[in-house]
Amino acid sequence: MNRRELLEWVSGGFATAVGTVVGLPGISYFLGGTQRESSGESRFSRLIKVKDLVPGRPMMVPVMGQKVDAWIQSDQQAIGRVWLIRESQSGSAGQTVRALSSICPHMGCQVQAPSGGKSFVCPCHRASFGVDGQRLSDPKTGERNHVPRDLDELECRLVRDDETGDNWVEVRYEKFKTGLDHRVVGA
Repeated sequence: MNRRELLEWVSGGFATAVGTVVGLPGISYFLGGTQRESSGESRFSRLIKVKDLVPGRPMMVPVMGQKVDAWIQSDQQAIGRVWLIRESQSGSAGQTVRALSSICPHMGCQVQAPSGGKSFVCPCHRASFGVDGQRLSDPKTGERNHVPRDLDELECRLVRDDETGDNWVEVRYEKFKTGLDHRVVGA
């Protein structure tokens, strides 16, 4: 092997090493979205004490959790909001709480509850929903609600804290794709 072949071999090896060092982060960036691990199950989040909910009056509550944005992972960030409606005032055996997504299934806007608390209204296109999440027709014109589905109900449970004895509301928070007439997880 002469000096020229040796220099070609060394420079080729050097170029390969530099290309690898520069290229691997780029490749992992593009493949990162497809290789994210998911636990396969969403967890319940503890939101509020049942006694803090007024029966029949919707309350918007933030859902706190882990937020991952590119390479930044933040704990205890608001990952969404839900409307909670306590449907019963009786003892703990008769208590029921309903959890509805605060995201309008039409275009993804945050639905609001007017001061009366007997319905929800989307501020983006004025669609209205009953306190049970069902679509309502326009009360003035009688026109059918143009939203493709009712507000999305979320799985909700009541749990008793062994230390304090308080009953808490826990919700399994999920986001659904908008604009569809059926629920699809993964907005």
